[in-house]
Amino acid sequence: MFNLLIYRNMEALVLIKEVGAYSERQYQRQDGTTEYFKSRGVVLKHGGDEVYGELTGEYASKQRDTQFFENQPYVAKGFWKHRTWQDQNGQTRHENALYITDLQAL
Repeated sequence: MFNLLIYRNMEALVLIKEVGAYSERQYQRQDGTTEYFKSRGVVLKHGGDEVYGELTGEYASKQRDTQFFENQPYVAKGFWKHRTWQDQNGQTRHENALYITDLQAL
């Protein structure tokens, strides 16, 4: 069992510290069909904070060959997801994830 909170419509001025390669990972949906999870990760700096975020789905696919420049200012738009779950030892665990929906150079 897990809970999921979604914080939408975040926008921030950031610097890109690191850019990952585009990837597609195959998985089986519950109905048995094959699907692909598409993503491209970036490390962003906002003030004194650094955070890892991912471009996902069709947006990641469209940006697969885009050259993002490190230490250049960008406007990042996206949303945070938080989930809690119980691990195999009964401990409550937490995870935050940043999903980037738009990343534009200034």
